[in-house]
Amino acid sequence: MTSPKLPVIKRLFAVSDNKCAYPDCCLPLVELSGTVTGEIAHIKAAEKNGPRYDISQTEEERYGFNNLFLLCRRHHKIIDSEIKQHPVELLQKFKKQHELPGTIIEITPQMDSIGQALLRNYQNIIISNNRGQIAINSPGTVQANTINLKTTKQKVTIAPTEGSIASDLEMRSYIKYLISRYNEYQDQDKTKVGQYKYMAIYNAIKREFKRTWELMPVSRFEELAGFLMSRIDNTKVGRIRKKNEQKRYDSFSEYTQGNSV
Repeated sequence: MTSPKLPVIKRLFAVSDNKCAYPDCCLPLVELSGTVTGEIAHIKAAEKNGPRYDISQTEEERYGFNNLFLLCRRHHKIIDSEIKQHPVELLQKFKKQHELPGTIIEITPQMDSIGQALLRNYQNIIISNNRGQIAINSPGTVQANTINLKTTKQKVTIAPTEGSIASDLEMRSYIKYLISRYNEYQDQDKTKVGQYKYMAIYNAIKREFKRTWELMPVSRFEELAGFLMSRIDNTKVGRIRKKNEQKRYDSFSEYTQGNSV
């Protein structure tokens, strides 16, 4: 076995909530456009001399569900570069916390495309400056002094889950409008610094609803919109505007009347 099996990857994504498993990271594994940006990461390395390699593991264990989780590219690089700060026990804790019950994504036919894209990224091999002979997946080996192999990353288009807020153009546009308004007010608040102030709203949604807003059913649209309005009202700028009886955002009906989606 040289890579995880597709059913394992589909299961990993199903419990990922479409988010990087690194604590407090809000980056998605798959963008709304369908572009797959997440990566398959090993807790214990697949190869000897890799980070946290365990010689006692079987091949099945190395590429099995319990030894894998999904990360954004940045945090994948971090855990494999800062090994002392990311021991096995800590990464297992990250995985366990991230895959708590209640964050399961519905498994749809599109999951095959996502899983295959993640595997393509995983199998993207770059070998350079090699001074010896290289054998890959023997028998039928490729041998050379230096070899560069790279798969072509293809864009995968994934339709939003049927019945989700993201599948309704007007609802999706309005939620994005409210999130944009929240970030606009955060930007005006000079007492807050750093990029986290823009990601905070996504963390808040996930804590409140146990999933990303794109995957929420349309039946909870008003609940989500009300939640975002309250968050906008609670920003420093929002509180000032509310006190002065100034408008902070359009209602859904006002927004849809004034914006053709």
